[in-house]
Amino acid sequence: MTNNETIVEAKSLSKFYRLPKESLFKKPEVIKAVNDVNFKIIKGKSFGVVGESGSGKSTLARCIMGLERPTAGEVKINSVDIFSLSANELRNMRKQFQMVFQDPFGSLNPRKKILSIIAEPLDVLEKVKKNDRRSRVIDTLKSVGLKETDIEKFPHEFSGGQRQRIAIARALITKPKIIVADEPVSALDVSVQAQVLNLLQDLQDSFGVTYILISHDLAVVKFVCDDVIVMNEGKIVESGSAKEIFTNPKHEYTKTLLEAVPRF
Repeated sequence: MTNNETIVEAKSLSKFYRLPKESLFKKPEVIKAVNDVNFKIIKGKSFGVVGESGSGKSTLARCIMGLERPTAGEVKINSVDIFSLSANELRNMRKQFQMVFQDPFGSLNPRKKILSIIAEPLDVLEKVKKNDRRSRVIDTLKSVGLKETDIEKFPHEFSGGQRQRIAIARALITKPKIIVADEPVSALDVSVQAQVLNLLQDLQDSFGVTYILISHDLAVVKFVCDDVIVMNEGKIVESGSAKEIFTNPKHEYTKTLLEAVPRF
């Protein structure tokens, strides 16, 4: 299915933050959130970015999405460097990549009905007709296992797992090629996590979407991902197939992360 075609590539990607100056006589401290990172993601695969809090994985996700301009390097999507594009060109390209956030309640506007929430990317990026807008929302909602009647409800009327399905539907509505999922199940009960992860895999089989999964939870990454990079202090310390990394980790940091995974 994938033909080993590269859909995302990072080349020498860095993102540094300069902290406010604390003293007249000291240089301001620089945080190297992402430091000279290189990788390729194969179309139709799931790519895991693993690391503890502060390792740089969420900053990397924002750079991939074009939400943060890197200090140096490139992010290419389908061979196009997204930071060489004009604001208009980048806006048009955003149909190809969407994001699912960690908190399924905080990422949904509590004052809006589900119809408006899921249609939001369409309204911004495509400006579709009212009837088409409604039918596309209903079709997408059904694809994540929810009902047509749910479009008239508000976020508080759903469980955590259902709210994350709504967030996934919102990401799918523009038929993107790439979905960046930043800790998509960490706010959910363990019993619900498997349902959402199975849904992500089913949607990949149906639509051929490429996932970039940002997570500190190695069990989740092992379940979903084909390829993995392990980040520590802004750098990639190990990369390879999920099978290689989970059965034969090379780097001490990766071994430490794996040892911390609960075994049942």
